Amino acid sequence: METLKLARKKRWGDLPTAFLFLLPSFLILAVFNFYPMVDAIRLSFYKWNRLTTPQVFTGFDNYTKLFSDASFWNSLKVTFSYTIWVTTISILLGLVLAVGLNQTWLFLKSFWRVLYFLPVVTPTVAAAMVWKLLFQPSFGYVNMVLQNVGFDIEKLTWLVSAQLALPTVISLGIWRRIGFTIIVYLAALQAIPQEYYEGARVDGAGAWQTFSRITVPLLKPTTLMLVTLGLIDSFLVFDQVLIMTRGGPAESTMVLGVFLYTNAFTYFKMGYGAAISVVTLIIIAAMTLLQWRFVGFGKSEMEAQ
Repeated sequence: METLKLARKKRWGDLPTAFLFLLPSFLILAVFNFYPMVDAIRLSFYKWNRLTTPQVFTGFDNYTKLFSDASFWNSLKVTFSYTIWVTTISILLGLVLAVGLNQTWLFLKSFWRVLYFLPVVTPTVAAAMVWKLLFQPSFGYVNMVLQNVGFDIEKLTWLVSAQLALPTVISLGIWRRIGFTIIVYLAALQAIPQEYYEGARVDGAGAWQTFSRITVPLLKPTTLMLVTLGLIDSFLVFDQVLIMTRGGPAESTMVLGVFLYTNAFTYFKMGYGAAISVVTLIIIAAMTLLQWRFVGFGKSEMEAQ
C-alpha cells in the first residue's frame, strides 16, 4: 500500500516537469492553430472586406447567404466527388500494387518502392505544373501519345472541358496519394505471419482465395485507417486545383478550398470566407467522429492483434 502511495505521489510530482516540456509545443499550437481557428469562427459572424474598418457584426447572415448560395452547394458536390474517387481508386490500386511489390520473386524491389513513393514527396505545386503541361490540348504529351495511336485529340481538351477537367484533376490526386497507400499496405503485409499462407497452401487454397480470405480481412484495420486519412486529405484539396484550373471551367472543379480562397482573397469577403472555413471544419470533424463511432478509435488495431 505504501509503495502504491509513493508511486502515485511521484507521478503527480512529475506533472510540472511534463507540462514544462510540453509548453513550447503548446505555445506553437496556440499561436498558429488554436488562435486562428477561434478567430475565424469569430470573423464568420462579421462583414469585413479587409479594406474597410471596423468589422460589422452581422450575426448569422454569412451562414444564411452561404447555405442559399448555389456555388457553395456545387463546390461541396465537386469536393465530395473528388474525395470519393481519389480515396477509392488510390486504396484499390495501392493494395494491388503493394501485394505485387511484396512478392519475393520481384526484381529490384527497393527501386520500385522508391519509384512509387516519389509522388508523395514531390511538391504539389511542381506536380500540378507538370500535370498541366502534360494535359495541354495542343502540345501536351498525353494528347501526342493518344494521337499517335489514332485518337481524335480535338475533343480531348482536358483542362478547358467541363466534362474532362475534374477527372484530370482527380488523376493527379490519385497519382500523389497512391505511393503513401502502397507504403502503408506494404508494412501491414509484412506484419502478417507467413504461417497463415503456408496453412492455406496446404489446404489447397488458390491465389485468389488466399488474397480474399486471409490478406484482405487481416488488412482491415489498415484499410480503415487509410480511408479515414484519405477522406480528410482529399477533402482539403486546394493548391493543385488552384494551379491547374482555378476552379473552372464553369466551376466544374470548384472545390471548397478554392471556393473559400476566391471569396476571401479575390472578392475580399473575409467574413464569408471565414464562414466557409467553419463549415469545412464541421464537415471534417463530423467525418472523424463517424469514424470513431462506427470503426472505433484504436479498437480495430487491438482486435487484429
